[in-house]
Amino acid sequence: MFGLLTPCGHLLDDELRDEWRAHLCGLCLSLRDGHGQSARLTTNTDTVMLSVLAAAQRVPVADTRTAGRCALRGMRRADVVVAADPGVRLATTASLTLAAAKARDVVAEQQLGLAARSPIRSRAARVASKALRARADRAETALDVDSVLTALDRQAGLEASHADLNALTEPTATACAEVFAASADQAGAPENRDVLSAIGADYGRLAHLLDAVDDRDDDARAGAFNPLISTGTSDEQALQHAGMLADRIAERYEQLALHDDRLLRILLVKGVAQAVRRRGHLRAHRHIEILGAGQTTWPPFRPPTWPEGWPYPPPFPPNRRFHQRILPFVGNSFCGAGWFRDHWNHCSDKWVDPSCNDCDDCCDCCDCCDCS
Repeated sequence: MFGLLTPCGHLLDDELRDEWRAHLCGLCLSLRDGHGQSARLTTNTDTVMLSVLAAAQRVPVADTRTAGRCALRGMRRADVVVAADPGVRLATTASLTLAAAKARDVVAEQQLGLAARSPIRSRAARVASKALRARADRAETALDVDSVLTALDRQAGLEASHADLNALTEPTATACAEVFAASADQAGAPENRDVLSAIGADYGRLAHLLDAVDDRDDDARAGAFNPLISTGTSDEQALQHAGMLADRIAERYEQLALHDDRLLRILLVKGVAQAVRRRGHLRAHRHIEILGAGQTTWPPFRPPTWPEGWPYPPPFPPNRRFHQRILPFVGNSFCGAGWFRDHWNHCSDKWVDPSCNDCDDCCDCCDCCDCS
């Protein structure tokens, strides 16, 4: 659970947007009321998804209450899911448990020399892990906190042993399988437990891979452990594997017995696919930025790292400013070219297919989720 999932605003109508906010704010306020203001820092979108997942498996609609004004809502009131709701209770426990696991991992990395030594950071992480663990234990939910922490505690030892990529992602897979399966128990839907356990395992591996892709450059600079660097795995290989896991999650999702799953489908199925696709886009865009850095013209020969299938050289100079992009973007998008033939997206500097070809949603055809 890495805060990977965020619903695309273009896919949410007003009802689903309010539902998403109700679960998000409900979790945040549950952490505050039950465990103090500092516990709100453990809120992340993946654990909000657990609240949505539990709600989709239950017939009664989640109970809500009107919450007070909040700066993060523009000082507006809002209806939020109550703290006693089974899904919010599970999400609360999961948030605290995963934060405790992260703190314990920091301590283990310091002890095994997998990160730069910092006694202050190590002591702070040790204190935080004990406090977070105690808070997680206070909540009575279907989640087995010991099982999750035991699985994740194996991570640092595997990293120190130079294990392969499959072994390195196994603790995260085991922990996420436990968390996803607990949602079926919490919602009273035992028929979903096995499928959710499998989805959780795939999600854990996928999230670990994408997190490693995101952190590769920073880890390399800091000398910190990165599973892709350690195993000699390229970003392309990692994203290909992540794409296979995303497809498998989508297939298994159809086996679940759910009620109103409109928001859950956007979060879990489309959200996972979008997360993989976005990193592929960003990686390709990063290639263009690196190749064009400090230059006014493209190199004379096609670089070996240029994305496969993209024409070279692009019909625009490197390092364009915004005003140099906007007119070509408008021309492609609104004057027909972008709808009927392959073209350059001048917002994202990507070579894309026609907008009306194989388009599942706005994130596929015009990359609205990837421009920011």
